[in-house]
Amino acid sequence: MRHRSAPWIPTIVWLPLVLAAFLAVPARGANFDVAVGGVNTVYTPATLNIQAGDSVTWRNAGGEHNVTADDGSFTNGPPASNSWTFVHIFDTAGTFGYHCVNHGSPGFGMFGTIHVAAANPPPNPHSGALRFSQASFNVSEAVGQATVTVQRVSGSDGAVSVAFSATAGTATAGQDFTPTSGTLNWANGDSGSKTFKVTIANDTVQEPSETVLLALASPTGGATLDDAQKTATLTILDNDGPPPSTPPAAPTNLTAAAHSPSEIDLAWTDNANNETGFTIESRSPTGTYQELGSVAANVTTFAATGLDTAKLYFFRVRATGSGSTFSAYSNEASEATDAVPGPCVAGPTTLCIDNRFKAEVGWRTATATGQGQAVPLASAPNSGLFYFFGADNIEMLIKVLNACVPPFNHFWVFFAATTNVEFTTTVTDTQSGKVKVYFNPLNTSAPPVQDVNAFATCP
Repeated sequence: MRHRSAPWIPTIVWLPLVLAAFLAVPARGANFDVAVGGVNTVYTPATLNIQAGDSVTWRNAGGEHNVTADDGSFTNGPPASNSWTFVHIFDTAGTFGYHCVNHGSPGFGMFGTIHVAAANPPPNPHSGALRFSQASFNVSEAVGQATVTVQRVSGSDGAVSVAFSATAGTATAGQDFTPTSGTLNWANGDSGSKTFKVTIANDTVQEPSETVLLALASPTGGATLDDAQKTATLTILDNDGPPPSTPPAAPTNLTAAAHSPSEIDLAWTDNANNETGFTIESRSPTGTYQELGSVAANVTTFAATGLDTAKLYFFRVRATGSGSTFSAYSNEASEATDAVPGPCVAGPTTLCIDNRFKAEVGWRTATATGQGQAVPLASAPNSGLFYFFGADNIEMLIKVLNACVPPFNHFWVFFAATTNVEFTTTVTDTQSGKVKVYFNPLNTSAPPVQDVNAFATCP
């Protein structure tokens, strides 16, 4: 029943206008839906909080209604009982009331309110800083080429480049090495490391170690140079002296600790007294070891930088000796880089356990790869499930338990998987940014995991 009269205009007049308004909505901001009428004479929801640039779509769910701004700034026309749709974009911040002229008035009866906040400004661009991955590099003259790594840190906005050069220090150009120069380029969004090579001559003259001077210059695209590491030294280790009677003793007690979303710090015990340095190698869970860097003799720490965020890495170290000798490898140590702290957001492939711990699973068979599909358990917020191939075939139960009481003072990660496919389980404490990664190889029955030292991030 109408509560006030209004001139009748045929629905056919308004339908094209409503359709035109709907099609004219620009592809910007977010859209929010409001149901009009139906069982009750109300707007559902009656109150919305949006940002400038967002749009609201009203859809008639039943009854003879309309949408009219309290200040007359927008309307879809007179009340109608067909399944009409009306879209309005809110370009400015403020509070906007509206009502149905048949069943309400400003602030009374069938009315609604839109609160529009100012849109967030776009973030400032950060092109990043360019630097050598370390201050010194070592290479045996027998290797033939030295690989030098340059990093882009603290930003990846825009395309950038930097010039590099390798010139004579105590080494003789053309005799001990070949001078080189060039340009390294990064695309917009590319934060990976780039490399260039220096050709080393393997002579037969016994001589002391010699140096090549490495330099970066002329960054473009808004990038800057890291003053602390815009130059570096490449040391050519002579291989023409008599070999030692025994190779260096292997380092032991290798440990790895996450320092940031892009850095893991390594430390080990030096057991040799005749080493010339140490080489550090790393790999992904399914990759092969590659040399990551090197340090001088008696140095027992290394910062592995330029790593991917929230990823698992494995490391090993060995001592280098004169005459191209090497020790055995140290023990293998593994660690995951940190994540950037932020809210825990659940999704189709993400569990948000206890609204804090993000859990994700990537899987691989001999013929396919994919992401585990998350099954949250409303009745057990500390737990969740994952399936890989079908919702009727649950592969994993995972839970994070709060053991933040003496003597434990940790969050525990427990999970069990009934599968032998390869999978990588990543659990992130979104409050602290700390990450734990668990890997199961292909064709291996997954053992249960009971990690009672997972997160020392209480409370």
